[in-house]
Amino acid sequence: MKKCPHCCAEIMLKELPHQGFFVSYRICPKCDGFFTADTDTKYRQALLIVIMLISLVFTIFLYFGENEWLTPAIVSYVAFVLILYWGNKKIYFVPYKKPENK
Repeated sequence: MKKCPHCCAEIMLKELPHQGFFVSYRICPKCDGFFTADTDTKYRQALLIVIMLISLVFTIFLYFGENEWLTPAIVSYVAFVLILYWGNKKIYFVPYKKPENK
C-alpha cells in the first residue's frame, strides 16, 4: 500500500477523490497534505502513453491490412500490460508544493 509523504498514513488510491482534470496533486484524507507522484513515475506514464499509441497504430494496420500486423500488435499489447503492471508497483508519492500566484 502507498503511504502519504507527510503523515505516513496508508492511502488507498481508488478511494481518493479526484481534485480535477487538470490538477496534478491529491490530498491526504488524514492530514490534508498535498502530494503527487515522483518524477520517475511521470516518465513511466509517458512511456506507457507512447506504447499505447504504438499499439493503436498496429491495431489500425491490422484492421485495414493483412494478418502480418498481428504479431507486432500482440507484442505491443503484452509490452503495454507488463509496463502497466511494473509502473503501478513503483509509484512513490512526494510532497507537492503549490506554485505561488504571481
